[in-house]
Amino acid sequence: MLATLKGYFFPERIRSRVELARFVSGEASYVAQRSTYEFSRNTLAWYGQAAFGDPKFNEAFAVCRWEAFAALAADMMTILRFFLDAGPEFDPALLQVHADVLGEYPAPVHRPDGWGDRHAALLGRFAGTTSSHRPDLKAMGHRTGLLIHEYAPARSKNAEEERAVLAAAATFGLISFSDRLPKRLDRAALRVALRHAA
Repeated sequence: MLATLKGYFFPERIRSRVELARFVSGEASYVAQRSTYEFSRNTLAWYGQAAFGDPKFNEAFAVCRWEAFAALAADMMTILRFFLDAGPEFDPALLQVHADVLGEYPAPVHRPDGWGDRHAALLGRFAGTTSSHRPDLKAMGHRTGLLIHEYAPARSKNAEEERAVLAAAATFGLISFSDRLPKRLDRAALRVALRHAA
């Protein structure tokens, strides 16, 4: 029991590419599921119970969750690139971590061809900045919030306010992720592991 508590409050630092992919996957999944579920539940209010029992609604909700997960994972890779001060030589390894995160699960029904467009978009994002360029978390959260709203299975008539709510949820998730990196990641060991992977 004490070992479990110690592991919860003082988790071991992440030192390998595999551990890094698992960490990003868990973080992106948590933010995606929390933001999409809470948004849908609050939008639907008391209709929510019926909606979440509807297979068609759940199909649309799954698409929204998956797309949010992929977008947040890409945002987190951009944050990691800055935190690790990973120059262009690390980009192939970081792109592989992103592929590992999205490839951990079978391709969703709505994406039979996989996530190639998301990998290409992240590559383009890396090409447009350097690792010393501090990511604008608010801008990333805003962009991802707009994407989530685009796929949201339920909306009200106040689209502007809804987008702001989703942007805030994504931004706070990214800030929380960024704030945890110094305590969770062994920066030096990860740079070595990623250099070998590249």
